[in-house]
Amino acid sequence: MAFSLMGIIAVLLEFLRPFLLPLAALLLVELVLLGVLVTQRHALRLRPAARLSAGVGVASGALLALMLPAWTGAGLGQLNGVLDYASLIAAGVGLGVAVACLLYPPLQLLFRLPVTAPVGRPRTLGSVPR
Repeated sequence: MAFSLMGIIAVLLEFLRPFLLPLAALLLVELVLLGVLVTQRHALRLRPAARLSAGVGVASGALLALMLPAWTGAGLGQLNGVLDYASLIAAGVGLGVAVACLLYPPLQLLFRLPVTAPVGRPRTLGSVPR
């Protein structure tokens, strides 16, 4: 299994096998939440949820980049060369983006603050933008 594409895919599959079923369930829940978010009739304020999910994504990406060598049985002292550091940084960035994308739909539903009330309905306390 030297450095072939199928070898890398096989190693990734063996590493991710325990997480595949929970990951599939999480992705299904995320798709349902995204569907609920898209089908809402009123405009939503996107900035608070986007900022928070981006911040959590950056923090978790940095933390996961530091934890990745330990998951493979290595340490940060065993990183040699630009390729090792570049792959570690790329993995951290990718995992951070994935965490931010997974957090955005629930956070947007949590910060469900409409910009305006729907037409024909009076404003209520829950529909007033903060």
